Amino acid sequence: MGSAFLLIMGAFHGSGIYFVSEAIDQSNAEEFLKDIVPVLFAHPSIHLIGLAALGVLALFLKHEMRKLTWALAALVILDALLGFYLGGAIPGILLSVAALCYVVSGYKSVS
Repeated sequence: MGSAFLLIMGAFHGSGIYFVSEAIDQSNAEEFLKDIVPVLFAHPSIHLIGLAALGVLALFLKHEMRKLTWALAALVILDALLGFYLGGAIPGILLSVAALCYVVSGYKSVS
């Protein structure tokens, strides 16, 4: 469930790259910003999709599942805190729910 949240959030965030690329190209920003802002915008999408992939990988682990899911929960909690810090209540809440899913799955996993 946590991986599904992260995958959906990563895809939704990534869908805005064309809007961001067009907006920065039409702005009067410096040329180096026009080159790097779309790449920096794409990074969180790639990050979320990578974390979701690790969550799916955890399903196939037996003894180390708890360690991986709790590590994923810690990383997602940090992302949620960053989301709240940047003023995004909805991303922060959704990331918190995904982190909670990883905590619960780590707690319920067989040691």
